[in-house]
Amino acid sequence: MLSSISWACYFTVAALLLGIYYCYVVVRYYRKEIKNAISRKTVDTDSKSTDPASNQLSLFEPIDETVLPEKQVDLFSLAFDLSARIKMVMEVAREEEYSKSGLIVILRKLISEYPAIKGTAFQVAINNVIINESKGLGSNGLGDNDVPVLW
Repeated sequence: MLSSISWACYFTVAALLLGIYYCYVVVRYYRKEIKNAISRKTVDTDSKSTDPASNQLSLFEPIDETVLPEKQVDLFSLAFDLSARIKMVMEVAREEEYSKSGLIVILRKLISEYPAIKGTAFQVAINNVIINESKGLGSNGLGDNDVPVLW
């Protein structure tokens, strides 16, 4: 009986069963995302109409919640990268004994490379990193009043 089944037939049936299984898993666990993707496509085609009232935002349209966590993760990685770069700058400033004004110029340039962080909760965390790292610089370090100038 088993010798009459070819390998090609076996792999075909196995691939078919795996395909059915994964379709079930996708439909079962990602139903909400599929509905959002389908409704988003229909909203996009409807927004191309010539009616100007259809281009207005509604207070009752559902917010796409999948974008917000990605943005948070992106901001977190940006803030983590910025804090690591600030720590490296502070180490160099400690070794080469930078002046306070020179340190402000360097940090202002560094922070300007990350405009997405300004005005978020990560700005406070970055300010704390700057203050904590500059404590090792002594009188050349930045205080609480100097940090807001950097943004």
